[in-house]
Amino acid sequence: MRSRSNAGVRLDGYARLVQQTILNHQNPVTGLLSASTEQKDAWVRDNIYSILAVWGLGMAYRKNADRDEDKAKAYELEQNVVKLMRGLLQCMMRQVDKVEKFKH
Repeated sequence: MRSRSNAGVRLDGYARLVQQTILNHQNPVTGLLSASTEQKDAWVRDNIYSILAVWGLGMAYRKNADRDEDKAKAYELEQNVVKLMRGLLQCMMRQVDKVEKFKH
């Protein structure tokens, strides 16, 4: 059995941090991150900035993937990003009529 590289150990620490601070707050249905536990609204800017950390971690796992678990973790993180982006797109598409009314 191969020992874990220093970079792999550090990535695992970052993954735990991202899981606790960001991904635990991701809505399982919409994929969006609410502004707080009391407030159920999701802000586009906050969601984009938050999910960039997840995307960056996924890219780091993909770059340093020397084990199957690392490849699986990279895929899982990337799918969390895709889920959030799809949720944002769906919300924006549902609000097109409001935006059009605002423009005129």
